[in-house]
Amino acid sequence: MAEETGDHEAQRIEALGDQLVKIHDMLRGQLNDLRAALDSPDAGTGDGRSVPLDHQIRKQCLSFCEFLHGHHTAEDEHVLPGLAVSHPELAPVLERLTREHSTISRALDRIQELASGRDVGTGPVREEVERLAAQVEAHLDHEEAQIVEALNSYGPVTL
Repeated sequence: MAEETGDHEAQRIEALGDQLVKIHDMLRGQLNDLRAALDSPDAGTGDGRSVPLDHQIRKQCLSFCEFLHGHHTAEDEHVLPGLAVSHPELAPVLERLTREHSTISRALDRIQELASGRDVGTGPVREEVERLAAQVEAHLDHEEAQIVEALNSYGPVTL
């Protein structure tokens, strides 16, 4: 039994930057799942017309938006201020990331508003999600390239 606990604890210790990449990979996967759901045959008529947004897709969309909002809020309130202190040379990068978080937040708000509407079709939501996907993918790639090494410099932490 003690060996199981030791293995479990060893799995819970990881560098912050590596944790960030795992969270980003999860976000990428959720975004891809949402895009696939919006592109599925059940989400459209097959002739380019939009059909009403399915309840499950609506839930998936709102859940993704909420999670990404929370992730960026946590970064803005906890991660980025810590990096600003420990790695002041990253100030321009951190300012850019904060601006990108605001831009993405506005896009998420638009998607949430659309997905919450009663008579919304898949077309408008799909268009906004595609725009968001391009922004989010570029943002996550840039963020990882710029701050993972600095976060990992803190050493391993217990999750």
